Amino acid sequence: MTCTTAVYDLSQILHYPIRVEVNSWDSRHPLHWVSYNDEGRIAEGQFLEPPGLPLFTLEDDAGRRLCDALPESVSAVAALMPAMDFELAQACATSEGARELADDAPLLFILTVDHAQKQSWSLEAFNEFLAGKRSDILKAVGLPGSRSLVRLVRRLALSSLLPWELEDIHTALQNPEYVGLMRHHPHLHLNHIRLLNRIRRPLWPGLLNLVDEHTSAVDMSWLCRMIRDTVVMAGRNEQVLAGIHSREALQAQHDHLVERFNRANSRNSKEKRQDLAKELSEEHGDYPKPPLAPIEGIEPLRSWLELLEEGASMRHCVGSYDIPVALGEVFIYRMVHPERLTISLEFHNRTWVLGEVRGVCNSNPSEGTLDWIRRWVNTDRNS
Repeated sequence: MTCTTAVYDLSQILHYPIRVEVNSWDSRHPLHWVSYNDEGRIAEGQFLEPPGLPLFTLEDDAGRRLCDALPESVSAVAALMPAMDFELAQACATSEGARELADDAPLLFILTVDHAQKQSWSLEAFNEFLAGKRSDILKAVGLPGSRSLVRLVRRLALSSLLPWELEDIHTALQNPEYVGLMRHHPHLHLNHIRLLNRIRRPLWPGLLNLVDEHTSAVDMSWLCRMIRDTVVMAGRNEQVLAGIHSREALQAQHDHLVERFNRANSRNSKEKRQDLAKELSEEHGDYPKPPLAPIEGIEPLRSWLELLEEGASMRHCVGSYDIPVALGEVFIYRMVHPERLTISLEFHNRTWVLGEVRGVCNSNPSEGTLDWIRRWVNTDRNS
């Protein structure tokens, strides 16, 4: 083993004099680090203690990045969770057993490193833990220690993880219904857990076929809205989804229910819609206040009757949105010019974001108008 180190000057990033010396991968203590300022040494990293910046940001004066000097398999595992990439790489350096687990079951490895960091384990304690059975590792990190779950976790492919998603994974893997669905799916991916945690219900055998490793966050949001709207238009009858095994089939079922909903709504007189609006008022209370101020051409719906009338006049399913509107999850605006559109805002992460924008019969808006609506939402949110 050699004892080479690389020096990374972080002064420009952190705006005060500081440099970090990190041992190379092939040194006696890989990725051990010490930081210095102009007066001398100020800190020394312990096991699974990062130097304060992600691995991929550490670059020396010659432009050489620390992550590029790691074995390819180690870099690949570290890249799965950028927020703890240094810890993952350092854990890989502890033993052949650690690298074997990282290669064979990256999710279990990440959960193990996260657990070890929270417990402030030493390198020796970490390696002793890894020598145990994988079912025992699952138990230690707070999951059922069954052999079937060991196999499921091993099969589950990952994409880049955000820090809070580890808790989401714990939640999903502790849910017997979720695990039951995933156990029989041939190509498991993190996106399946993301979908399950977002919709929660309904669950049916073909649900996991609706996403794969290529599903984007935008696609996921679209799926959740389609599932929600389909169930609502079916009168909360979840059985309408029982035979759905593809996004195309979901779209077809949704469109069929929209057509049926609009036919029924168009046959209703305004008086009948007024009666229904009274029922919604009794069920949900007063119509919510608009979260964003209106501008010329865009105005909020202000009553349950207006919500029903919007669906009837635009011939789409927004009239069935009473529950998400009442819960404060969705708010509906209408655009009267330059195009006639229905705009939904959705409440995510403590802020209102643009949901769907649809014209008559779910037609799409023009790109120019859509950009204008986005600017309205973003400007109001940032003001």
